[in-house]
Amino acid sequence: MAAITFNTAHRKQLVREQFQTVLAALRETLDAFVSNRMRRAAAEAGHIRPRLPPGTSSPSPNAR
Repeated sequence: MAAITFNTAHRKQLVREQFQTVLAALRETLDAFVSNRMRRAAAEAGHIRPRLPPGTSSPSPNAR
C-alpha cells in the first residue's frame, strides 16, 4: 500500500514537472512571437508620418 502511495506521488510530481516544461516552452514561443510582431510594428511605424489631431492641417512642404 505504501508503494502505491509513493508511486502515485512520484507520478504526480513527474506530470507537474512535464507540465511546467511545456508551459515554459509555450511561454518562450509566445514571447518570441510577440517580440517579432512588436519589432515589425515599430519598423513600420518609423516609415509612417504621425497622425495629426482632428482640426489641424498638415504643414505645407513649401512653408518656411
